[in-house]
Amino acid sequence: MRILKPETAENRRKKILNWVVYNYVNTGKPVSSELIASSSGLDISSATIRSVLKNLEETDYLEQPHTSGGRIPTDKGYREYVDNVLQLQRMALSEKERLEHEYENRIEQLDVLMRHTSKVIANLSKCAGFTLSAEMENDVIKRIDFVPMSFKSVLIIVVTHSGIVKHFPVILTEQVNKRYLRALASHINKKLKDIPLSDAARVIWDKFINVSEGNIINGEVLKKLYEYFLNAAKEEESVYLEGLSKISQYAEKDDFEDFRNIMRIIEERDSFSHMIKERLKECVEKKQISNQGGNRIVDVTIGSETHIKEFNNFSLITSSYCVKDKVVGLVGILGNKRMEYPKMISLVDSVSYMVEGMLSQWDELTFDD
Repeated sequence: MRILKPETAENRRKKILNWVVYNYVNTGKPVSSELIASSSGLDISSATIRSVLKNLEETDYLEQPHTSGGRIPTDKGYREYVDNVLQLQRMALSEKERLEHEYENRIEQLDVLMRHTSKVIANLSKCAGFTLSAEMENDVIKRIDFVPMSFKSVLIIVVTHSGIVKHFPVILTEQVNKRYLRALASHINKKLKDIPLSDAARVIWDKFINVSEGNIINGEVLKKLYEYFLNAAKEEESVYLEGLSKISQYAEKDDFEDFRNIMRIIEERDSFSHMIKERLKECVEKKQISNQGGNRIVDVTIGSETHIKEFNNFSLITSSYCVKDKVVGLVGILGNKRMEYPKMISLVDSVSYMVEGMLSQWDELTFDD
């Protein structure tokens, strides 16, 4: 006879009790062992469910109003359920505080924001974390902004007509003059507005660098902008993925083949990147249809819903983030489909909220006087 570890048995007991209380609260009907086995998704055998229900009844967490009928929670059962919910809320609050701490003062390290965000998600979720920033390959420039960040550093922000926002910091050799940078941005925008990204480097070179007789700051900023546009058109990968090894820590013996499958598809990247980029397109479409401002879109894809067989035992949770009510990227979790969905959904939504807040700060900074 297999003997379970005490913590495993207690975890099963809590899951079944929580599911019974939740289901009863929502339906008002006693809950049977057959219903739990068929609808709970707890991956627990019928015999084990009956045994746990019997124990919960004997310890006064559940009661059976009618012989051979389903169970309903007692006050003691309600109390444990409420305490569990409160504990989850405290955990969520604690994680939110950790997230806020992680993002404090990150505004001077914007070039690593996406990679850093992926690591934060992976560390907090114990799953793989990823971020996707929208691609600009065929986009058209709307404006360029220069935001002084400190004594000799400037944040360069590129905004496109599709709503995509790209950003990178530069360190200069001379002190930054905010008014001068604004005048420079105005001059550049007259030449770059409505220009395709692929042509931007050429325009910067022909109209500014090749004919520039400006001061050192002018030359430095223009050269950094030129290098950015030169490299931006060559960028192939906009998906940052961290923490794949964390998935294996929770894999059972029978799961290793699944883990090898997912490692293979991630190594190839193409299928995973395509799936995430399609999710981003869907979020953009949903946003346009709903026409609701300020609402992030959280999506959960479970197992076979991905339509990629290697992902059959994994789930994907993503949340879009927006600037000026336009979807510009995604953050998400990839993990075993037995994950704690409420916790993971809350985590992904909180992270996208943080990223959205920072991007909004940068956008607002460009209009300060």
